[in-house]
Amino acid sequence: MLAGDVDKKWSEDLAEDQPLFGDDADKISSNLRDVASGAYVLTALFAPSPTVQDKFKGISVGVATAALDGVVSYSLKEVVGRERPDGSNDRSMPSGHASKAASRTHMARRNLSYIDMPAWSRQTLNVSLHAVAISTGLARVEARKHHLADVLVGYALGNFLAGFMYEAFLESDMDGPQISFQAVDQGGAFTLTLPLH
Repeated sequence: MLAGDVDKKWSEDLAEDQPLFGDDADKISSNLRDVASGAYVLTALFAPSPTVQDKFKGISVGVATAALDGVVSYSLKEVVGRERPDGSNDRSMPSGHASKAASRTHMARRNLSYIDMPAWSRQTLNVSLHAVAISTGLARVEARKHHLADVLVGYALGNFLAGFMYEAFLESDMDGPQISFQAVDQGGAFTLTLPLH
C-alpha cells in the first residue's frame, strides 16, 4: 500500500469513526488551538526575565513566530492546493490549526524550562502541552477538515518554526540576529537585524 493510500484510509477511518471527539471535533479543534495559544501567553508572562527589555524581546519573538507560522502555512496552502476531505476548498495542506497548536505549545514548553517548579510539574505540563497539540490535529482529521498527512506536516512545521525562532533570537550564546519592535502610528514595526560577519 502506498503512503497516499495509507493517509487516505486512516483519515477516512478517523473521520468516519470519530473515536475521540465525535460530532464536535471541529469546534474542539479550535478550542484546543486556543488553549495552546493561552498556554504560550501564560508561560511568556510568568517566565522570569532579568529586565523589562528581555521580557519584551521574548514576547516579541513569540508574536513574530506566530506571524511567521501564519504566513508560511497560508503560503504552503496556496502552493500545494490539496482538497480538504469535506470538499470545501483546496487549502488542506498543511493544517493551520496543527501548525499553530504545535508552535504555541513548543514555545510554552521552552518558557516552562525557565520557570522554577518541581521537575514532576514541569514534566506533567510538557506532556499535557504535547497532548493539546496532537489532539488539535486529530480533531481536524475527525472533523473532515484535513487528511492525517496535512496534520503531520502542520505539526512538524509549527515545531520547526518555533524551535528556529527561539534558537536564533532567544537562546543563542553568540552575537546573532536581533528582533525589536517599535510602536508607530496605528500599529507597530518589527525590525530583524542579521549580522554580516
